Amino acid sequence: MKIKPIIIVSGEPYSVFLEIFFKTLNNKKVKIYKTPILIIASYDLLLKQMQKLKYSFKIKLIDDKFFNLNKLNNKNINLINVNFNCNKTFDKISSKSNHYITQCFNLGLKLMKEHKGCALINGPISKKHFLKKKFPGITEYLASKTGHTGKEVMLIYNNNLSVSPLTTHLPLKNIFKKITIKRIIKQAITINKFYKKFLNKIPKIAITGLNPHCESIKDINEEKKIIN
Repeated sequence: MKIKPIIIVSGEPYSVFLEIFFKTLNNKKVKIYKTPILIIASYDLLLKQMQKLKYSFKIKLIDDKFFNLNKLNNKNINLINVNFNCNKTFDKISSKSNHYITQCFNLGLKLMKEHKGCALINGPISKKHFLKKKFPGITEYLASKTGHTGKEVMLIYNNNLSVSPLTTHLPLKNIFKKITIKRIIKQAITINKFYKKFLNKIPKIAITGLNPHCESIKDINEEKKIIN
């Protein structure tokens, strides 16, 4: 049976992400995990950081246009290479890596659009250097790249209890401005569709309040003073 891989976009090349990735691969449970992992990153940088951090994995280079799902397994690092001029193994985060990160995301989203992956995971990016105030967070960036601006929903998933914040990447003082009945209904419908389509479940959705007390008996209270 062909199992589509989890596609990982490594993100900022000089973050701690690859170290976390190596530590994860070192886990015995991951090696026998049936769903293969496919990472999109720079071969040169990955190799340099792996050696610097004293890990030893076999790297299997994968052609993004032609790859056999049956040959993917987690005993190796399944890597689609994206060229990145890395003179140093580790360096300060800057805008120099923006083109590389964009290429990685474009490739990852292309593979997902072609139904070659079962899920997309991204490593960290710099809001300051990569997003540059164009998007408040990676959630909105991905929504824009896939033509779903304004429809994005963040879901922190767990088998027993999942949480979906109604707003994303906003200063606390601005949150109440974005909470509307229309937005709540729209997000609940999106989550319901996700559970039915991808998890084959009908979720029980509960709506919590911004203020846990739901009311205040004073015209001017501590919460209002702090927010203003």
